[in-house]
Amino acid sequence: MTVQATRLSALLAASKVESLSAVGVDPVIRGATLDSRCVQPGYLFFAMPGFRVNGEAFVSDAIRGGACAVIAESPRPAQLDSSIGWVQVAEPRRVAGLVSREYFGRPDEKLALVGVTGTNGKTTVTHLLESIGRAAGRRCGRIGTAGYSFDNRQRPLSRTTPEAPEFYRLLAEMYESSVDLVAMEVSSHALALSRVEGARFSVAAFLNLSRDHLDFHHDLQRYFAAKAKLFESLGEDQWAVLPADSQYGRTLAERTAGRVLTFGRSAEAQVRLLDERCLLDGSAAILETPSGTLPIRTFQPGPKNLENIAAAAACALALKLPPESIPAGVLALSGVPGRMERIDRGQGFTVLVDYAHTADALDNLLQWVRQVARARVIVVFGCGGDRDSGKRAEMGRVAARSADLILLTSDNPRGEDPQRILEQIAEGVRTVDGASSRSRMIADREQAISEAISDARRDDVVVIAGKGSETTQVIGDKQRPFDDREVARRILSDLGWTEEPRAGA
Repeated sequence: MTVQATRLSALLAASKVESLSAVGVDPVIRGATLDSRCVQPGYLFFAMPGFRVNGEAFVSDAIRGGACAVIAESPRPAQLDSSIGWVQVAEPRRVAGLVSREYFGRPDEKLALVGVTGTNGKTTVTHLLESIGRAAGRRCGRIGTAGYSFDNRQRPLSRTTPEAPEFYRLLAEMYESSVDLVAMEVSSHALALSRVEGARFSVAAFLNLSRDHLDFHHDLQRYFAAKAKLFESLGEDQWAVLPADSQYGRTLAERTAGRVLTFGRSAEAQVRLLDERCLLDGSAAILETPSGTLPIRTFQPGPKNLENIAAAAACALALKLPPESIPAGVLALSGVPGRMERIDRGQGFTVLVDYAHTADALDNLLQWVRQVARARVIVVFGCGGDRDSGKRAEMGRVAARSADLILLTSDNPRGEDPQRILEQIAEGVRTVDGASSRSRMIADREQAISEAISDARRDDVVVIAGKGSETTQVIGDKQRPFDDREVARRILSDLGWTEEPRAGA
């Protein structure tokens, strides 16, 4: 990627950033990062405050790597080499966003950038919009939990929404590769921590809000306030895509200056779902839109996925993509990794891997599976360690209400005792009469998945929830390779199920 080397003073002026003290030297900036391990000669280092460690602790490492300037919250250290520029600012994270945007040439202004936020469904909606865009002949990029994708390249990301320097660098790379439409997930953390500061979104979409990340946001009000930032920054020529059937959507409609397009099932929805049919191998519906009626068929099962399709369709219409590209793009997407993904080896029962890691997502998933299953519903799930512990019992209650067999297991226990997490989930299971006799606690995730699949009989549905397309499991301070989908395939093969899956399944 080609980036023009720029004087520090010019970057600060263009970003409208004022230092709280004298900057000193004015070096030429040839790169920008907040990771001291990625610093190269001529780089600007953003020393950001962190949750465990302050980035200022790594200034020496950054300078050894070749950093020529630092932006930080603290005053310039007396012992700092005089050849290093130092910019003291009150809001270093916000400044990192603004300065990164300027350094990488404001790539957001050159692209149709769509930001999707909400507790559940972001990954599916961005995949759908990417597919619809391709059906419309656009060159598309995608950024989110599943990594980034453009120009036949796909790579993992460490965060759903990258830190500001990586985010703007990615957009610039996409633009240089002739991408003209980018669908991205915008997490509440990203909004609270200014990772997309300054970005101009052509369309911002809100999907839903339920309990999650309260270890970070503390309560639902602050969680919603973080999401709302995306819409409060929209101008009159930008679009807000909002759920018509949600009070959160109505609140955001009042708070945004952007043009509003709604989706949902009620008569008030401008993009409205009608005649829904949902089976385990796919769904169909009619979309009533301002641009006409569109028949929808999809390999993605379940009513929540039809809601995601309605949201993606509203985004496409706001972008003025041809209406006919919507059903074509939806049908072209055979599935989204780890989202209601079927693991099919000809086994005579259904195995679904899904990312459902909140009580609301698990409830919606299991209630629908309960309705369509012809036999038992078996669920395998856990809860992440060092995260919001308040949702654990509620997830146990949700599983106990809908599943015939419940296998409680480890998710990513991180620094917590896995058994303690299981006990907290089990408290919720015990609130449902008779559920304890239908539940087992198996801390080893592979063993739990194995027991679920081994116990399954014809027409049962096995739901493996919580990790989706994740390829590692975090236990203590170590990450080990672990992919629910590959584990399920291996177990099925060991049991003699080896048939190749059907196309689109």
